Amino acid sequence: MRKGVICLLIGIVALAGATYTVKSIKHVGQGEVGVVWTARSGVKETTLAPGWHFVGPLARVKNYPVSQQQIVFSNNPEDYGEKEHADWHIDAPADGGMVKLNMTVNYNFLNDKVTALYARFNGMDGESIVESMVQNSIIAYVKEVTPQFSVMDIYSDKRAEVATAITDYLNGKLRNEYGINISSALIIDVQLDDALYAKIQAKEQAKQDAEKAELDKKTAIAVAEKEQEIARRTAEKEKEVALIQAEQEKQKAEIQAEQKKIQAEGEAQAIKIKAEAQAEANQQIANSLTPELLEKTKYDKWNGEVPKVQGTGATIVDITE
Repeated sequence: MRKGVICLLIGIVALAGATYTVKSIKHVGQGEVGVVWTARSGVKETTLAPGWHFVGPLARVKNYPVSQQQIVFSNNPEDYGEKEHADWHIDAPADGGMVKLNMTVNYNFLNDKVTALYARFNGMDGESIVESMVQNSIIAYVKEVTPQFSVMDIYSDKRAEVATAITDYLNGKLRNEYGINISSALIIDVQLDDALYAKIQAKEQAKQDAEKAELDKKTAIAVAEKEQEIARRTAEKEKEVALIQAEQEKQKAEIQAEQKKIQAEGEAQAIKIKAEAQAEANQQIANSLTPELLEKTKYDKWNGEVPKVQGTGATIVDITE
């Protein structure tokens, strides 16, 4: 009997010790810090790092994410990585109408702010603060930024600028209110109602048509300038070719004239040489003619006939009659 009582007491003590140990050990997740509160000392200034900690059975620990977390505001389940999800987009006013924004907001709690948050929000942990207050504050603050931009700015060409403005504005608000840093607020998608979409599309089409017309104009000017440049170069080339041809013709004419001159001079020289030779031959012949040789030549050429006509002065007598 005594043994059973002792064993029972030992079991009770062991169970109590185990319970004490279990309630005294708290876990802080990776990327989080833990804020410790005890009834005796209240909120401790020193936070707990990720891991297991022995804090006592009466201590309470609340965790706050100090690594980057994300909140998704969207009506597209795929943005949550799910097939179905509640519609949670942001209806934001803009200059010219309303837009539906699908966004992601990346945030983290600031390590040096979490103890004050614990005290301010009566021991709420980081997740509870975000779900009950921060998310609604983000929606409200986004709606304070978007009216600075037109629907077209948000829908098309200034989406990155809008996202930057939202990020800066959220940081200015949430750092002081909740000790939260916003690393980025990104616009995933912008949706419009049918009437506004048609209006934007018409405006966008007009813009594209104007840009195309301007591009066509610049292209036509560029083509005309190119054609003018080609025509100018062609004319210069033709002029250059004509000058070369004229110079060639001139040189050819000069060569032909020189050839004719040389030929004429050659012919004249030949005639002169021939005439001089003939004159020299005649001179030699003349020098060789003596009265005796002339007389002899005359007799050599006589055929023995008496001249049929003789006469002196004005009287001519035909002796054959």
